[in-house]
Amino acid sequence: MEEKISDSVMLLITIKKMWNTLKMMYENEKNPSMVFEIYKCMFELKQGDRSVPEFYEELRSLIDEFKIHQSVVTHAAT
Repeated sequence: MEEKISDSVMLLITIKKMWNTLKMMYENEKNPSMVFEIYKCMFELKQGDRSVPEFYEELRSLIDEFKIHQSVVTHAAT
């Protein structure tokens, strides 16, 4: 588990509480913050030293992931 994630649950007393907290934080159907995070990554993405195809592949992956999460959040809202 990444340190920034573990920091948010390490003080919880039981594994069940940790699991429930992580589930709540990262569950697709109920996590519009994931949509925002992907959206933010798309607009902060820079080509840097990567080739155009490598850059495009990462951008396309983010767009696809955004569409999946966006439709789930939109569907859950209605």
